[in-house]
Amino acid sequence: MRMQKVLVSSCLLLAWTAAQVLAQSHAAEAEEAAKPARWTIGVGLGLLSTADAPSGSLTFDHDLFGSEPGEFDANWDGGDASLYELSIGLRLRNRWGLGLTFSEASLDDAANITGRLPHPFLFEQPRTVEGKGRNLSRDETALHLSLRWLLRDKDGVQVALFAGPSRIDLDHDLVSAVNFSQSYPFDEAAYTGVRKRRESGRAIGYHAGIDVARYWNDRAGVGGLVRWSTASIDLDTPNGGDNGSVTVDAGGLQVVVDLRFRF
Repeated sequence: MRMQKVLVSSCLLLAWTAAQVLAQSHAAEAEEAAKPARWTIGVGLGLLSTADAPSGSLTFDHDLFGSEPGEFDANWDGGDASLYELSIGLRLRNRWGLGLTFSEASLDDAANITGRLPHPFLFEQPRTVEGKGRNLSRDETALHLSLRWLLRDKDGVQVALFAGPSRIDLDHDLVSAVNFSQSYPFDEAAYTGVRKRRESGRAIGYHAGIDVARYWNDRAGVGGLVRWSTASIDLDTPNGGDNGSVTVDAGGLQVVVDLRFRF
């Protein structure tokens, strides 16, 4: 009888200990589940509405020009560039957070060309040609470091404002010369295309925007953001120009939709 009492007491003690351990484990799991996810990763696609395109008058030389240089005006169309980006975010205390985004945007641009070509025999008698320069690539790579402020985090919906510095790299095809055809007596010339040269530059600018995300569960969701970024970049002109460079405002308005994963 005494041995039975000891066994019963031991079993009760073990059961009570196991219950306490399970209770603490469930409490820890519940506490962990209640904590907001700290890290977020996003993969997105969108459009960049380019802020600016280089324009102005440039000079160029040709064997048939003699001592007078040729001139041309190039006005780029600009437009919407396709964009993709990768982002990572870290939630800090309270409603603050940090974000880092890498993006690339590409645009197949075109430019309206007006050329003034010196006459081979007559001084100050330029011939005017006009045409369209096509297949002028514009590529932007940006790195955005953002400070985020969470406006809403409820029922799986997050809304945040963000802003910070941006580093933008720009690779742009610039027109270096006008191609043309002519025949005796050379009073007229015909536009046949352009020659181009790739120029590159980078600058530090800034960005700001708003971000909205809807999560299906604790780990995955979809998001969308609107961002404005800008940085003034100096590109060397192919033939020197008046100042040897042209300034382009890189960046612009970006609209992105992405998949979000948090942990």
